[in-house]
Amino acid sequence: MKQGLAKNIISLVKLAGIVGIPLLLLVGIGVFKIPDTLDYIKEILGFGFFTVFFFSMVVLFSIATRRYLLGLLSVIILSVFVFIKLSFYHNYGVKISASALYVIFETDTTESSDFLSNYFDGFVILTAILFLVVVPFVAHYLLKTLDISGYFKWVKSIAVLSIVVSLFLIHKYFESENIIWTTVKSYTEYTSLLKDLKTDLAKPLSNYVTVEQKDDTPETHVVIIGESTSNWHMQLYGYNRPTNPRLSEIKDDLLVFDSVIAPHVHTIVSLDKMLTFSDIHSPNKKNNTSIVQLANAAGFDTYWISNQRPVGMHERISSIIAHAATEKMFVATNNSDDNIYDEALLPVLDTVLKKPSKKKMIFLHLIGTHGKFKSRFPEHFQYFKDRKVDAKFKHDKAFELINDYDNAIRYNDSIVREVIDRVKSEHTNSFVVYMSDHGDELFDTLDMVGHNEYWATRPMYEVPFIAWFSEDYKTQNNTASFENYTSRAYILEDFIYTFSDLAKIRFKQMDSTKSIFSSQFIRKPRLIKNKEDYDKRQQLLND
Repeated sequence: MKQGLAKNIISLVKLAGIVGIPLLLLVGIGVFKIPDTLDYIKEILGFGFFTVFFFSMVVLFSIATRRYLLGLLSVIILSVFVFIKLSFYHNYGVKISASALYVIFETDTTESSDFLSNYFDGFVILTAILFLVVVPFVAHYLLKTLDISGYFKWVKSIAVLSIVVSLFLIHKYFESENIIWTTVKSYTEYTSLLKDLKTDLAKPLSNYVTVEQKDDTPETHVVIIGESTSNWHMQLYGYNRPTNPRLSEIKDDLLVFDSVIAPHVHTIVSLDKMLTFSDIHSPNKKNNTSIVQLANAAGFDTYWISNQRPVGMHERISSIIAHAATEKMFVATNNSDDNIYDEALLPVLDTVLKKPSKKKMIFLHLIGTHGKFKSRFPEHFQYFKDRKVDAKFKHDKAFELINDYDNAIRYNDSIVREVIDRVKSEHTNSFVVYMSDHGDELFDTLDMVGHNEYWATRPMYEVPFIAWFSEDYKTQNNTASFENYTSRAYILEDFIYTFSDLAKIRFKQMDSTKSIFSSQFIRKPRLIKNKEDYDKRQQLLND
């Protein structure tokens, strides 16, 4: 009896050591990669209970072969999760969040390769080899040599209790540290959001807003939606490199708004607010309406021209909103076409401009400076090659990525200018508005590239907002005061009101105090994340 008990205890300790290898590595490597001490402690405790769950599951199996297979599978699963955790901390300095998972849900295979090319550095590669090759091999060898043939019934009873307790503690205290829990919760919220969007926003007309029909005066307006473009790297906003040579040539004809931020730093949640009535107080607004539906109801023929693929894991939010348009044109529909530059939109725009419709509302959705920056501009636009960058963090990776990003910005500048020139040549009542869904951090304030709402840096939120008006528009509308408004602090979750104001779309729910062009504009707190005041946050960070 005593010999059997001792054998069981020794076997259990060895089994726990094998299943716990990923946890031990997280403890060791996490010290160097998880910057916040409290986050480190919570990650270790949360993953510790997760390991207890898997260990207890292995103990429950009586047949040695099945116990070996489940033990090896448990080590592989735990190793994958530790690899993901450490890689994310390495690149972003924070744990995986719902907002980050939203990006994955919207990602197609090409964008995935873009992500991997940007973030698979030496550390990530070595960590992948360690957790996905070395650890499973070591676990296989140790499990094969371990006697795991049988345990007393009371040991299995303790294992059942351990499973229940570990799941309870994870659910109660460590949900945000558990990748499975976070993923399932985020995916459920994401699919629910898309379902609501499809119900309300894919139809040409909204049932929730009554819009006054406009007369048949000819009008042609363009809204350009950029991607991942921060005004921190734009010459028009004081950047020290000539990234906006074409727009700078017509600077006197532009209104460049210098205090505009995106509502989020991730596309799906940002565009949901920018293009509909959703806001920080009603993030998943029921009975919603989009700017496309408003334009339809006002009598415009609407055109959605996009250089973004219409699907990721699911239909994208932008393509759902695009469904409401009179005509939808996606130039990027094939994953093999990695380098479809935004200039591909221009011939399509030319075709639309020639259409006989008197009232046109055109939405251009750029790929902009998204993802793999080097893929966003043709070779002859590779203008910046030196190391003369004005960044807080300067090293080889920073120089390379900043040059690529600045070249993408410079190319983007040429596209926006081409759009303005084409609309100008129509000689009609027109405006062109250019904005971006969010920005990117490029070593300006943190030693990182990309965007994550945890850090919420200024380059991630501060985006271009630029407007051009034709002479006919200026004559027919009171635009003289607009140049006095360019320093208004504004958040693009209210863009639907600015859009309606510019297009003179009238409806009961219109709130002129939320239009950046209105004389009735009232500045409001710009709330981000969990209703945190953006301006107060920046003031605290600067103190």
